[in-house]
Amino acid sequence: MLIEQRVYHLKPGSLHEFLKIYEFEGLAIQSEALGNLIGYFQPQTGDLNRVIHLWGFESLEDRNSRRAALSANPKWREFLGKAGGFVTAQHAEILSGASFSPIR
Repeated sequence: MLIEQRVYHLKPGSLHEFLKIYEFEGLAIQSEALGNLIGYFQPQTGDLNRVIHLWGFESLEDRNSRRAALSANPKWREFLGKAGGFVTAQHAEILSGASFSPIR
């Protein structure tokens, strides 16, 4: 399994509004396309203006095809028009588990 970790940096003061819009509009669209949400987090210390989410994929090809389908979805593009303005930067990493990791 591959895990994609995405970190979105948000405008100060916009975290709760972003999460509200995402929960009620974006989550279902993204979950349908990507399939395996491992977790969605907001930091309690450090840089507080972020959300971090982890998605699981069978392979890099699986990830790429699912991301392409999500990007092509008009409902997702509509959601991005509403929520994208809150995001100031994003960072994505593809992670693979070590041999002793509970998630591999």
